[in-house]
Amino acid sequence: MLQPPPLNKRELLRWTQELLKIKSIRPLKRYSQNFVVNPCIILDILKLIDNRRPFIEIGAGLGTLSYYLTRHNRRNNICFEIDWRLANIAIEYVESPSILLVSDALKHDWVYEQIVSNAPYHITSDILVKTAKSNNVMKAIFVFQIDVVDRLLAKPGQRKYGRITILINTLFEVVPGPVYPPKFFYPPPEVSSRLVVLIRRREYDRLIERLENLTRKIFSKRRKRAIKVLTREFNLSENKLLELGIKSTTRVYELSPGVLLRLAEELRDIN
Repeated sequence: MLQPPPLNKRELLRWTQELLKIKSIRPLKRYSQNFVVNPCIILDILKLIDNRRPFIEIGAGLGTLSYYLTRHNRRNNICFEIDWRLANIAIEYVESPSILLVSDALKHDWVYEQIVSNAPYHITSDILVKTAKSNNVMKAIFVFQIDVVDRLLAKPGQRKYGRITILINTLFEVVPGPVYPPKFFYPPPEVSSRLVVLIRRREYDRLIERLENLTRKIFSKRRKRAIKVLTREFNLSENKLLELGIKSTTRVYELSPGVLLRLAEELRDIN
């Protein structure tokens, strides 16, 4: 077996750079390959994993996080890595009975209660939507670029408040964690990243599907008055909308997840 990744920030960076050089691997931008080179991230995630339940890791990379996770949690865990060049290395670090699959995690059913990922930036929205729709997933531990976490934490009326904010906050408790500067990764991304934990509080069901369809229809007009948009799109009376708690001056992007969920309950046929 190759030398395991060290839990020392200077040595971990050196280990990563040397391993990439030895294996003649150049990180691919199209896969958002930025490898963890600061042990703080690994240790933060280890504190959050529930060892009573197996996990799925999305994007094992070189196996840096996989090495410690699969020794900390000795269950039938599944680590996914889409890039065979990295998978050939990461497989050395995945401890049995965990397995590594060279495949796109998004194409598989997520049957376990826990998801963990230093998430590839180019598929963060896809990961969030799949997490939302995978009712088996009760807890997700993600490291996202900071603007993604800002979107999840945005409040109604704020610039970053949007459809993904509403979907995730309706289904999960969103617990933000530490911020990690670009130097905690190699190669360093352009912006900082942040850890975030999602804890499920309700299932994705037909009502949530209607909520998604509702926000898809109206958030293209996010700056317009909500009552004007809703009466035009769904033939609802202004009085009914006032009863639902929507003021005459409220803009679409100021509607809270709770109000939007009540609207979805009211509207039984949204295409």
